Amino acid sequence: MEEHQFPKGILPVLPVSDIDRTADYYINTLQFNEKFRQKSKDGISTDSQLSFEDSTLMINLNSEHAELEGGGVYLWVRLFERNIDEYYNHLVESEVNIVDPIRDQFWGDRSFVIKDCNNFHIAFNQLQFKQ
Repeated sequence: MEEHQFPKGILPVLPVSDIDRTADYYINTLQFNEKFRQKSKDGISTDSQLSFEDSTLMINLNSEHAELEGGGVYLWVRLFERNIDEYYNHLVESEVNIVDPIRDQFWGDRSFVIKDCNNFHIAFNQLQFKQ
């Protein structure tokens, strides 16, 4: 088995019932990049590490916790390189489930929340500079 580089610090891991469906959704719809996808000896995808800007996310095949998909997990993804409005419009056009539409927050962020293909809530936010 080849070795993969794991990020330093905290690595959020989402338990899912279908690695391939979930990884493909994150790559093709949410525009994440895949670092690797690991398969068992019988060819079943067991986990995938994905990146988005400078953040890393692991999705893991976990039959014990798969029924808890979306159960209380909430991720924040801070955008530094992308324009949040353009990214939001892309997700709307891709028919992503928008839970909380884009808006300016009182603390200075512009943000929105989606529900992914496993019902996890993911908030995308970007600092807005006031002039």
